Amino acid sequence: MHYATESKKEFCGRENLSRKAASFNLAKEVVESGNQESIKKTAMAVRQLANFADESFNLKNLVKLDAENMTDFAEYLAERIENGEISRGHVTNIISSLNRVFNYYYRDDLKISAKNFGINRGERFNNIDKSIPNDVHDKFSNFLTEKYIEKGDIRYEALRLQIELQREAGLRFKESALFNGHELHRDGRLDVDKGTKGGQLRTLQATDSVKELVKYVKDFRKEYGLSKSLIPNNYDFKQWRDFAYNTAKTFNNESNESYNFHANRHSYAQQKYQSLTNTLPPVKSGYTKEEQIKYIAEKNNISIEQAKELDYNSRMQISEELGHHRIDITNYYLGK
Repeated sequence: MHYATESKKEFCGRENLSRKAASFNLAKEVVESGNQESIKKTAMAVRQLANFADESFNLKNLVKLDAENMTDFAEYLAERIENGEISRGHVTNIISSLNRVFNYYYRDDLKISAKNFGINRGERFNNIDKSIPNDVHDKFSNFLTEKYIEKGDIRYEALRLQIELQREAGLRFKESALFNGHELHRDGRLDVDKGTKGGQLRTLQATDSVKELVKYVKDFRKEYGLSKSLIPNNYDFKQWRDFAYNTAKTFNNESNESYNFHANRHSYAQQKYQSLTNTLPPVKSGYTKEEQIKYIAEKNNISIEQAKELDYNSRMQISEELGHHRIDITNYYLGK
């Protein structure tokens, strides 16, 4: 990796790049054509990244960003598209502008491929399987258990419980971090409202494995005096998130894997679809929409119309359980 010395100084951010003037000055340097519209778009993209890096990783200095941070930023943008908060065109403009910045500063390691995250222009969903394979998930889970036993550090066990909650109940990272076990009711309802988008409540029906997991979470918190959630009492959420992402980064470096937390939601959605339809989702079956419906019909010995209805109802249920409420969102997780 090569850096231009003066450019590196600017990219370090001697000024806070979340500020309009600082981002605009950087953009003027990067956009050599001097086109004012391109400068404005680039400055806006830099501010978005700077704010995200500060809020998510407590990074004031953008030169400290790594590829894992950028993966998380790309997933954040993809989820904003899923939630209807931002348009696909706007996101591709952000990515294009940032890639121009990274080209200028010789930081190819930070460039984002919109196609790889299913957020490129054109075809809305390109059937990319973003789930974590079971063996990789188990490998990371075992890694955390070994650290917990070796160091006697409860943070590793708390994080292991988080990733199991994500995988078993489809929780976002923040939702699983703020989980305390009281969300489960006697009738099996699991209410998720902490760390959700806009504080929105959603309710799942807990499986036996989720009930067992929640019981362990409550016992674990009680044993170690965790007063509010799975986050240790001396950590705030940002500190906890830093620990979690640094731990995943260490695992990935040591194991040559690419584990990321958001992918557990993809695994949950795909497992749920298979449970409801008795078929693999399109991202795993490789079928087109028509082929998938035929596959469902044959596997369940039902008509094509019944298969269409089963596919639709299953996607609607998964969408609700993930907290999206729109069926087209499931294409991102399941394919179409």
